[in-house]
Order: sequence, then C-alpha cells, then structure tokens
Amino acid sequence: MNFLTDENIAQSVVAVLRKSGFGVKDIKEEKLYGESDVKILQLAVVENRIIITHDKDFCELLASPQRKHSGVILLRLRNQNPDNVSRVLLNVLHSDLTQKLNGNLTIISEEKVTIHISF
Repeated sequence: MNFLTDENIAQSVVAVLRKSGFGVKDIKEEKLYGESDVKILQLAVVENRIIITHDKDFCELLASPQRKHSGVILLRLRNQNPDNVSRVLLNVLHSDLTQKLNGNLTIISEEKVTIHISF
C-alpha cells in the first residue's frame, strides 16, 4: 500500500510507516510545500497513493462526485503527538480495514474509524 503524506504529517510518522513496509512519498521531502490540495490530490491519483493528512479541507474536495481520488485518510486525533499518531494509524493499517481504504475517505480518531464509500 502506498501513501502520500501531507505536509502536516510529522517526519517521525513517515519514518514509522516506511519501517513498517509501506511506500510513502512525503510532501516535505518532495519540496511541494504550499501546493494546493487539488494538486496534491492529482499527484496522489497519478501515483495511485492514498493521502494521509490532518487537513479537513480534503473532505470538501471529495464532496464533488466528479473528483477522482485514490483515497484519503483524515486523522482527527485529540492527541496529535507523533507517537500517538503512529500507533493509531498502524493499528488501522494492520487491520482488515485496509481493504476499504482505496478510493474512499477514511476518518480516524482514537475512538473509531469511519469509512465513507465513494461511488
């Protein structure tokens, strides 16, 4: 599974994902700071990557039925400490839920995971 991490995802979270065997392209490493969310979404589609972000603006972009995307994971954690983010995210990525991440909006909090199926 391949991901594109938004600039608001800590470098230590990127490192944990890579160490766990996931393919990760990081916006910061690619020097794509300040790119619009639309451009980031387009890059993720071209490279078939699921975006990982803390940014709710992606939800608005996905509201358009014509908007193509490979999937977005929105992290809505009360504790955004990178260790907690890594722990919660890996729990989801090592579960049966991974089968539903591609092409859908997934919202993760400490209490639950909500997957909005795209049609």
